[in-house]
Amino acid sequence: SVFMKQKKFIYHYKNLRWAKGRHETYLCYIVKRRNSPTSDSFDFGFLRNRSGCHVEVLFLKYMSAWQIYPGRSYSVTWFCSWSPCYDCAQHLADFLIQYPNLRLRIFAARLYFCEENNSEPEGLRRLQAAGAHIAVMTFKGE
Repeated sequence: SVFMKQKKFIYHYKNLRWAKGRHETYLCYIVKRRNSPTSDSFDFGFLRNRSGCHVEVLFLKYMSAWQIYPGRSYSVTWFCSWSPCYDCAQHLADFLIQYPNLRLRIFAARLYFCEENNSEPEGLRRLQAAGAHIAVMTFKGE
C-alpha cells in the first residue's frame, strides 16, 4: 500500500526526546515533476529502512530507476521519522550536486545523533549547503 496506517504514523513520527523502541526510520515522500510548461506529474508513498540499508539510500535507489532529465524540474518533499545520519547526508548532498534541477525539502520528526562520533550536525550542514531545505516538524506539523 502507498498509505501508511495512521497508528504506525503516529507511533513513529511522534516528536520525542527519547524515542525508545523506534529503531526504524520511515520516509513519506511526494515527488513533483514538471513535464511541460503546463503540466506536472507526481508520485507519493512511503519507505522504511531495510536490512542494513538506510531509507535515504533506498529512496536514492528508487529515484535512480527514473530518467531524470536535465531540462525538467523536480521537487521532492520528505517527511522523515528521523533526520539523516552523517553518511546519508553526504550521499544526499552529492546527489543534489549532481542534479541541480532537483529540489529537496526534508521535514524530520526527530534529529538523529549518533553518540559515537556526533558528526550528524556537520552532515546536515553540508546537505543544506548543497541546497536541501531541512526542518524539524513541530507538534502542529505532526
